[in-house]
Amino acid sequence: MNEYLKAQSKTNEMIIANNFTANEMDRFSTSDFRWADNRTKQFRHRQIKKGEIYQFEFGKNYKPEMSYEHRGLVIGVKQKLLYVLPVFSYDSTKHLNVYHPTDNPASKSDMFLLKAIEFPFINHDSVLKLNDIRTVSVNRILYQHNGMIAPASDTYKQIEQLVLQKYFPGFYHDYSQLQQKAASLGKQQKENDAALAKLISENEELRKQMAALQGQFNNHL
Repeated sequence: MNEYLKAQSKTNEMIIANNFTANEMDRFSTSDFRWADNRTKQFRHRQIKKGEIYQFEFGKNYKPEMSYEHRGLVIGVKQKLLYVLPVFSYDSTKHLNVYHPTDNPASKSDMFLLKAIEFPFINHDSVLKLNDIRTVSVNRILYQHNGMIAPASDTYKQIEQLVLQKYFPGFYHDYSQLQQKAASLGKQQKENDAALAKLISENEELRKQMAALQGQFNNHL
């Protein structure tokens, strides 16, 4: 109990000292309430798929981690744990040189721009935070958004590729090298197969010519 009271006192001191805005106080309090209300509940039984968009309660975290209520793109599902990329509103004054596959493909930004004109399930331009994968419980889901980014789409594949580059650059480099080697071997195999097929065809043609010559020779005997 003493530790709890110390924690509450420290929290109150921090709130007063940092002059929390009314909006952050609401989000801070809502996060605590949701945690207290849901922490002992049974896991939600629902089918969750990669590419789906949900509203999550990410909780209170250290900066620059994502905190409080935000959308998130599911990029992995492991039983009751989800692997999520946070989604939040795009601000052109703060989010500079963000990545976009068409407008800015050379960007090294950790932000991936989702344009509202390209994704009808968002009302305004948003960004994915590529370098902040969150591992969250299914119980952090508040509700599901309409629409999704299909895992088979080029956009989703680009997102996964960029995440691998951000988190596992060494692995991604080795993987890319193996892919290139496999593609080269595949091309070489096709060339070898084509050359072999040509030799077989030429051999068959020679056999026919030899048979024809043998026939002519026999006729002259």
